[in-house]
Amino acid sequence: MNRIDRLILKAQAVVAPAVELSVALIERNGSAWTAEVHLRGGDGATIKRATYATMEQAVVHIRAMAEEYPNSRDVPIIIDDLG
Repeated sequence: MNRIDRLILKAQAVVAPAVELSVALIERNGSAWTAEVHLRGGDGATIKRATYATMEQAVVHIRAMAEEYPNSRDVPIIIDDLG
């Protein structure tokens, strides 16, 4: 990638509204696990959900979302396995 392309990517990152992960939930849904992330910033709040066969897969998803939408503070992750 040449220098101009890198500068364009940096400029787009600066102009784009910052969206960050604010809280994450993992809950049992029958025999499946639902991973839910709450994102804050940009145009308000957004909730993204995904369903997985195991709790470990849901945790991996939450960690990936935390890397995609970093937060400058600690983010609570709530695991509800009482289902």
